[in-house]
Formats: sequence, C-alpha cells, structure tokens
Amino acid sequence: MLRIGVLAQAPDGPLTSSAWIRLLLPLRRLEQQGGCVLVQLEPAATDDASAFELAGLDRLIVQRAACPSLAMAEALVQACRQRHLPLILDLDDALFSLPADHPERERYAPAIPALEHLLAAADLRVFSTATLAAQCQQFGPQAVLANGLDAEAWAGPARFPRGEAEGPLQLLYMGSRTHDADLALILPELDALAGRNPDAFRLTLVGGVSQPLQRPWLHTLEVPLEARRYPRFVRWLRRLPRHDLGLAPLVANPFNAAKSDVKLLDYAALGLPALCSPGPAYQELLTAGLALPAEPGQWAEQIGWAAGHRRRLRRLAQAAHGYLWEQRSAERLAQGWGEVFALA
Repeated sequence: MLRIGVLAQAPDGPLTSSAWIRLLLPLRRLEQQGGCVLVQLEPAATDDASAFELAGLDRLIVQRAACPSLAMAEALVQACRQRHLPLILDLDDALFSLPADHPERERYAPAIPALEHLLAAADLRVFSTATLAAQCQQFGPQAVLANGLDAEAWAGPARFPRGEAEGPLQLLYMGSRTHDADLALILPELDALAGRNPDAFRLTLVGGVSQPLQRPWLHTLEVPLEARRYPRFVRWLRRLPRHDLGLAPLVANPFNAAKSDVKLLDYAALGLPALCSPGPAYQELLTAGLALPAEPGQWAEQIGWAAGHRRRLRRLAQAAHGYLWEQRSAERLAQGWGEVFALA
C-alpha cells in the first residue's frame, strides 16, 4: 500500500482550510478504503531537508506555501531525487498573481521563489481549477482535481430557505479580512437598495473585514478562536440561523479568475443558493443553472428578485445541495487522488 507523505503546513502557520479540504479529509477517506497510508509531515523550521521524515514514503505532496523558503525547497527537491521519491505539488490559488494591493501579498511574497522552484521541479502538479492549471502549463505534467467537501465534516440536515418566508431576505457572506475588495464591489449597491427599502434584506457577515462596517442592515460575526480550525469552523457555521441566499462577489483579476468555487460549495452544504460574480471561478455552476449571476450594477436587482421568489430560491438550493454530494464530495476527491498517485 502506498505511503503518502503530506507537507501541508508552514513552520509559522496553522493548517489552512485548503489543507483540510484538498488533502487531509479526502486522503483519510482513501486511507479508510485501503488506498493509501497517510503520513502527515511536521513543519520544519530549518532549511535542512533531513528535518523531514521521508524514509519509507512512496509519494510526497507539498501544498501551497508549506515550504516557505527557496533553500528549503531546493533541499527538499534534492532529497526526493536522491530517494527516487515522486514529488507532487498541490496548489489551489494563483499565489504568484496576487494583486499589488491584496492584503496577503506581503505575507506570501517571501514564499514565491520556493513555490516557483517547486512548480518547475515537481514530478506532477495538481491544481484546483483548469484556469490555474492553464496559468502554469509551462511547468510540466499536471492534473486538475476540483475541490470537494467531506460529508462527515458537514454532517447534519441542510436548512433550505423557507418557500413561504416573509420579511427581509436573509443574506450571508463568508469572507476573511483578505476579501475587502470583493465585498467593497457590492457595498454601494447594498447601500442604495437599503436606502430605497430599509426592510429589503439583512446581511450576516462571517469572518469580518479589515475596517469595521457600520450599517443598520449588517450583522458582523467574528469566528471564535476555538472555531478557526476547519472542522470546528464547519460545526460552528452550521449552528448559525437559517439564511436565504449566499453572496459571492469577486473582483475580476487573474488571481480571482483562478480561484475555485469552494465558497459556493460551502453555501450548498448549508442549504443555500448562491448569488455570485460571473467569471471563470463560478462558471461551471452558473452554466449548470446551480447559482445566480450578478454583474456589477445588478446585485440590488437580483436581491430584489430573490426576495420575491422564495420558492425558486429553495429549489435552487436543493439542486445545488444534490449536485454537491453527487459530484463534488470528498469521496470523489479521494478517488481523484488515487488516480493521481498512479500518474506520479
């Protein structure tokens, strides 16, 4: 049975939600099915590759910026080649295309040389989207594994919008402080809609923004410290009151174009339909009729339409929920990883 080493955590950072979604949860499923043995490597604070326990591994997966220095990346590549150990790089964001004003650009800048070295040296590159893969096609062999959610982590009944509900439309937006620009894209339209009809909607903002927002229609929820680890965050999120519609605005730029549709999958797991910016990130679900589009200037109009069509929202949410567990589960992602290991 293949022993799969996973390096998914930088020395100075926690496990990201991406590490859980793309690697730990699906590979644990594959392990339960007898498809591999998962070996989670501890982050190393040194550039010496001997700090990693590579002996006995059949494949090594390095994710995102888990290898933050060029010296460490070079040493790790050399160690893998000496052991004839196939090295797989998993990437779910175009970190090399972060806009100059993006809040995380400074954080990731020191890791970009290491990431580019791994992109060039890996035996196989695995991406979350076809757009991201196309941005990296010059580096060599690659595969695309779309994100999926784990049914056990999201266990529990979905609470779909009430078809007969009255009163303000209950909106939900999930986004960290790094998504200020995306939220700012729609704030003027929300302000204008609230000015015309103060009772049209209420928005719950999960995760906060870098600068506090004060609006009578806005309720901001900070994620508790104890719920910031992904599995605990999911359990906390599922305890929120029922909502009617999830919002997913995205500023158009190369970084966002390469993003995955995991936010829409989160909404689908909760039982919510999504209203989102058109573009590569969300195009698959939009084309399938499983999400609602809103171009700039159309957000207020679409929210107004949604308020008058609650039954349509409910049916859309049910369809997206079914698609998630039929087509985009961690079970499917686990199968995909099994196929990737046969390639590397």
